[in-house]
Amino acid sequence: MNVELSFAEKQFLNEVLEELKHYQISSKVTKEIKQQLLEHIQESREHGQDSLTELGDKTTFVKDFLEMNGVDLHSQIKQIRKSKKSTGILVVIGFTTLIITYLLSQLILSMFLTESFNPLHTNNSFQYNIFYRISDNSWWNSLLVITSIVTSLIVSVCVSCFVRNKTNR
Repeated sequence: MNVELSFAEKQFLNEVLEELKHYQISSKVTKEIKQQLLEHIQESREHGQDSLTELGDKTTFVKDFLEMNGVDLHSQIKQIRKSKKSTGILVVIGFTTLIITYLLSQLILSMFLTESFNPLHTNNSFQYNIFYRISDNSWWNSLLVITSIVTSLIVSVCVSCFVRNKTNR
């Protein structure tokens, strides 16, 4: 429907759509609401009435519309809060897993693929650091560090997905 909207009407429509995003309403329902609003604005113009005064406040309009269509706002708000909490927990679990996996990977690689822990190897200029320097050969060190980073990223993503799927059940 092609309706020329005034600035106030565009602003009201955008605010309603933002409010619907806040409640995580599906795009299908959002399109229906937008279509109904445009139809209402057109009908109000045809009858010579101000459409915005009839619609009222954006928050009240959205709440009334959702209640009329059987969407329970309290359960929606609880679900949004729950998803925000679980997202924070997932980030903490993922980051912790990332760090622990990186350190373990670096330790295992430096024990088995370098001479850092070899008591017979004496290189006084080499400064061992588990975070970024596990080999005295620079290209080999870079390869091992990149391997550790990739391994830890894969493991942390898998753990985060597993925890998310476990909590959603």
